[in-house]
Amino acid sequence: YIMSQITNILFITTDQQRQDSLPCYGLDFMQTPALDRLAHEGIVFDTCVSPSPVCQPARASFTIGQYPHVHGVPDNFRWIRPDSPTIARLFNQAGWHTAAIGKMHYHPWDNPEGFQYRVIAEDKRHIFRPDHWTHYLEQHGYSRDHPAMIPGYADHLGAVVSPLPEALHIDSFLGDEAVRWIETLGEQPFFGWISFNSPHDPYDPPESLADLYQDAPIPEAVGSVDELADKPPYQRNISSFYKKNLLYLTDYSHMTAEQIRRMRAYYLATVTLVDKQIAKILHALEAKHLLDSTLIVFSSDHGDHLGDHGLPFKSTYYESALMVPLIMRGPGLPAGTRCASAINWIDLHATFLALAGIEIPDHVQGADMRELLHSPEKSLNTEAYSELLGSAMVRTPTHKLVLCDDGTGELYDLQERPLEVHNHFNDPRYREIQDELTSKLLQHLLAHSRYRSFGGGRHPSDAQRTQAFQAIQEKIQNHAYPGLR
Repeated sequence: YIMSQITNILFITTDQQRQDSLPCYGLDFMQTPALDRLAHEGIVFDTCVSPSPVCQPARASFTIGQYPHVHGVPDNFRWIRPDSPTIARLFNQAGWHTAAIGKMHYHPWDNPEGFQYRVIAEDKRHIFRPDHWTHYLEQHGYSRDHPAMIPGYADHLGAVVSPLPEALHIDSFLGDEAVRWIETLGEQPFFGWISFNSPHDPYDPPESLADLYQDAPIPEAVGSVDELADKPPYQRNISSFYKKNLLYLTDYSHMTAEQIRRMRAYYLATVTLVDKQIAKILHALEAKHLLDSTLIVFSSDHGDHLGDHGLPFKSTYYESALMVPLIMRGPGLPAGTRCASAINWIDLHATFLALAGIEIPDHVQGADMRELLHSPEKSLNTEAYSELLGSAMVRTPTHKLVLCDDGTGELYDLQERPLEVHNHFNDPRYREIQDELTSKLLQHLLAHSRYRSFGGGRHPSDAQRTQAFQAIQEKIQNHAYPGLR
């Protein structure tokens, strides 16, 4: 019934938006009327997990429908092969019009990956890429400068007011381009991906929105930098990485409460800016009489610590970096409902194909979740997985386990200690649950042999493509993790 009514699919994403940044996820003071409307008229998913808490692996996972250790893009420095069966190419073959507007994080940066219509605005910091936003700014008499040139950038850890008027902000540009594209649509069914840059750092709202949440009851950060002594080394390396990174050159190792509050206020202001663009998109769909035949899906690639656990940005499996919003609104979907089933971005790949009547290829690992669109009270999965280069995670409703290839790990009790401050890895009291989750994670990683990989640039041979994850498997099998016998 739902498939017969949906003739178009519109995927709207933000970059680096944590789940708890919207009213439908508990942040009541947020001003996001367009997203509130989608939540009221659709399904809100409470357990949507990023396949990787870093941009490029997460987006590659959706594009191909596989986990990072299978598709071969475990970090931001590798990419899928040019001949990969991307979701756009599969929709093209089925006769659908495809469009991608905004940040895709493909390689090279202007690679369409099969999308027939493309508007490129890749990143606020990548000033040397002559994308469409760069040309747009030049046409209006502005240059594209690095955000670090904005006064106060280092002192405020990238939370600065954009020097551009709101109409020229990268997200406003993408909203306008999305409307322009919608106005060109005809009778052909379409699959569109509109990908906004915010609220990814730099947290740069226009002056018109900068003070919007200055006096709001913004939640304080969870934990502190002191807890990292009990965590794996990769977490202690995050802040030093950004201090040396030429795109940042900022010290995030000792963020103050004042700096964190400003970061969060400006971050949330850019969420409201994106919401204003979504309102324009909904209006354009209504004007073209397409709203009632279009499945609208809103989500984000991963979250942002915003100072939680003393950390900036992402690259961990804490809830703030791992959990993302997911809202679906469309014909036949039960309005005003919620779904607790665990969802991964790769499941969206499979579900979009199924809704379009396209056969799901054998290489796709994601699950067809159409049943949840009929009956959101059901549950297809209780476990969720996520991966980075050198580590992997399994999450259940009660616990979360992370294994690293250096023999360290994390284990969190999401029921008794949901803030994830206390690491119970190798704690004798949690030995049984650690063994159980280790087995689940190992089975997940070993399953890659059944699927074809599409890893490409800067990537080793297929025989070596899972070297980091195999190191985890070998350590488990050789009992290199203390307490796992």
